[in-house]
Amino acid sequence: MIFLNLPISFGQDLASDAADTQPLENEAQVDSIGTYKITVGVNEVRLDVVVVDNKGRQITDLTAADFEIRQDKLPQTVTSSIYINNQTVASAAPSASKKDAPKPLTIPVTTLKEEEVSRTIVFVVDNLSMQFENMHYAKTAMKNFLEKQMQPGDMVAIIRTSSGNSALQTFLNDKRQITARIDGIAAAGPVLGLGQTKPDDGQLHRIYENQLSTLSYSIRALKDMPGRKIMLFLSALPTISNPPPVVFDRIPVNFYEYYGPRFESLANDALRSGVVVHSLNVMGLYCVEEGTPGQDGFSPCAYDSESAYNYQNPLPAKTGGTYVQDSNFFIEGIGREVNNLIAGYYLVSYIPPDTTFKASRRNVFHRLDVNVKRKGATVYARDGFYGRPENEMDDAEPPPHPLSNAVLSPFQYSDLNVNMSAGYIRDANVGYLARSWIHIDPQNIEFTETEDGGARIDIDTVCMTSDIDGVISDFRHAQYTFNFGAENKAENIAWIQKYGIRFSMLLPVKNPGSYTVRVAVHDMKSGKVGSVYQFVEIPDLKKKGLALSDIFMITSAADINWIGSDATKEIAEGVFFPAMNNAETRTPALRSYLPGDNLQTLTIIYNADMEMLTRTGIETQTILYKDGRELIRGEPRPINPAGVSDIDNIPILQRLTLGADMTPGNYALQLLVIDKKNSKKKEGVVSQTLSFTIN
Repeated sequence: MIFLNLPISFGQDLASDAADTQPLENEAQVDSIGTYKITVGVNEVRLDVVVVDNKGRQITDLTAADFEIRQDKLPQTVTSSIYINNQTVASAAPSASKKDAPKPLTIPVTTLKEEEVSRTIVFVVDNLSMQFENMHYAKTAMKNFLEKQMQPGDMVAIIRTSSGNSALQTFLNDKRQITARIDGIAAAGPVLGLGQTKPDDGQLHRIYENQLSTLSYSIRALKDMPGRKIMLFLSALPTISNPPPVVFDRIPVNFYEYYGPRFESLANDALRSGVVVHSLNVMGLYCVEEGTPGQDGFSPCAYDSESAYNYQNPLPAKTGGTYVQDSNFFIEGIGREVNNLIAGYYLVSYIPPDTTFKASRRNVFHRLDVNVKRKGATVYARDGFYGRPENEMDDAEPPPHPLSNAVLSPFQYSDLNVNMSAGYIRDANVGYLARSWIHIDPQNIEFTETEDGGARIDIDTVCMTSDIDGVISDFRHAQYTFNFGAENKAENIAWIQKYGIRFSMLLPVKNPGSYTVRVAVHDMKSGKVGSVYQFVEIPDLKKKGLALSDIFMITSAADINWIGSDATKEIAEGVFFPAMNNAETRTPALRSYLPGDNLQTLTIIYNADMEMLTRTGIETQTILYKDGRELIRGEPRPINPAGVSDIDNIPILQRLTLGADMTPGNYALQLLVIDKKNSKKKEGVVSQTLSFTIN
């Protein structure tokens, strides 16, 4: 493995290597949710409630008279209750010896019909917060769930907080396909900087923003899905406490005070979508002493139980779920507690007070307290809702385009397998500019024959950014036709069928912040649609201190020149940049390489100054990780002031030769830029990370 970090000049020639509100029949028994919905309406409020006994087993024989509901501390009259069983396999099967025990149930490969779905389950994997050990436990939990706890009526999808594509997010009930999705998940790369053992406040903000953005999209997308909707949030940093824990022996930031209103809004969305969130900390059983193995040898022993990681996520409590920590739950999948809680639930109804939905109280969060009269029972229920009836809940207006639903949904549009790699730079005239490299798997693309004997592919695509609340910030739409003349038709089609459709889009971004860059692609011939997203954080470059652009993979000189040139003209002429060059067999969108390949990347250093560069010096250092563990650390390399033509934009080209003996796996390339004078301070070291795979 060879690292070579070079400051370059732009232009340098580089060779490239609403719902039914009628009262429910009291105490009716059904096997699935059917037409019953969890709604908030002027005439009726329906809540999903789980009740367990002192051994954690669900209580299933309660009536409306057993429930007590208070709204804003005032008692309400419960009008109906119904228990809905999510289990599609009888749990009271005759006992059998190990010798005669039946083989594990095999989930059929065929896709379930809507009426056959009893549970829609989404695993949200917070891979941005995970190191290699944490990811191992997350994968163990999901695989053990498939083997030991999954039901025939379950549809399962997996979504990552850092990025994702439609293939990963497809709802499946085939265990083999889901296992393949699990195997493809990797940690997003190191979040911590040089010498860090715990995240600082800025890194925590980044993780929390990313968590909330993904949870928000997932909850909204689940609203129209069938069955009981369950979200299982796997994280090594499940979230935010109130009051906050003591961190780093100082007065900590009260993240709950900052994010609390967003959690209430998100919990309200979850209520109206019928989604229950369970949070599971994949840190495992905490050690009694540092270095002491935990129960069954599964404990990572990375943090003690008094660490900043040991506090509860408010979202489960707000949605009727639970929070699991300090536990090796993954031995049994999602653990016995959560598995019992998702076995069934009550749908309980009451008539809200007349003042609940007054226009002046639309933005009031009404607190709920649900209890039962039976001794020893524990109730899991939602903690409230906003005073807006179902038909007045207006989400952010989507862009006026047919692809708007696809670009806003992480789940429902997977006919096309789409991959993307996105990043930002600063442009002299436009300001912040995001570029997305996009790849479409050729399997489902259809060609149109043209009158001249050639062929064409018509692509319709949308690119947008949205903030943590799902509000659309920036939006572009483009259409493009790939034309193949009769002379080179066979050659070009063969190339596309091997390497796929590849293009990129430019999107001006008005303001710095944490965004989800989302792209939806429509094959206009077949009508098939795919979507993809990636989390991108754009720092405020008006503030002092070093900053970095994202790391861009370079496949040609053109990939460098667009960053260095004035992009204003390119944006005015079009935002769609196709790539169909037989010499280019690698695409940044896939981030996939082979042993022995050459890998080039480009990153821009912002906000340096001449004194920093000439008197004290700026160094760069490259670190390569495999499966979350440091593999190679390059030597620090000073930036030569003589090679810098623009102090405000210092491009760093990294050339790497991937060793022929490098094993397949998930890798992350981290670039550190160090202000030597302030290297001991947080602001003196900045970093960016790019993940890729070796096949």
